[in-house]
Amino acid sequence: MICFSNVRDALDNYFQSWRVHKHCYICKQSSSQLVCRYCIEDCALPHFASPGMNVLDQPAYADYLIAPYYQQLFVLGEYRELLQKLISQLKFANKPLVAEVLAIFFMRFVFARISLFEDIPDTIVPVPLSNRRYAKRGYNQARLLSRSLSRMSKIRHFDALKRIKNTKKQTELGREERLNNTLDAFALCRPISCKHIVLVDDVITTGATINEACKAIVKVYPDVHISVWAMAIAPSPKR
Repeated sequence: MICFSNVRDALDNYFQSWRVHKHCYICKQSSSQLVCRYCIEDCALPHFASPGMNVLDQPAYADYLIAPYYQQLFVLGEYRELLQKLISQLKFANKPLVAEVLAIFFMRFVFARISLFEDIPDTIVPVPLSNRRYAKRGYNQARLLSRSLSRMSKIRHFDALKRIKNTKKQTELGREERLNNTLDAFALCRPISCKHIVLVDDVITTGATINEACKAIVKVYPDVHISVWAMAIAPSPKR
């Protein structure tokens, strides 16, 4: 009998095994690296002016999030321009390699500061997809991101959550509908033995999905410290 989780692991390992590159993914110029050093430094990425800062300390964004079950939120930048393009390619255009691209930028602009001024998490946990959505897409973008971030940061990757409720696409729903859609959608599938966990997702809008994932952990481990790493957050309405 074929184990679904083993097939999923094999696919994820295959997608993340592409290490030899002939050109930069961003500028398409000749490069042995997936993102060349020029694009890492100079591309028009809409990252924050002070990357690596806790977004929950920035009212322009935090005031529009659902009251969080997590203590820290670190985001690469706003969901627009190049970040929006890359994340859309990752989620909707069947380009899982983009997870590696986004992880490279996150490590450069966000983790570089986190590693100097914040406590480093013990474990990286991806937000899971439902089996139905996973079967349709062929991969979980949050899991690919977390695997890349785990490899680059040397922090353990751990699949601790499962989705127990099939939900509608959040992009099709309003604020209150998003909250109801994801209510009690997650549960722990493995015991956790660490003090600081980071949950990884692609985009934060209202925070409904990531909040429910965090709540599933807090119900069992109320004293665990939870951080969230996301590639983008919805632009602030105050802009």
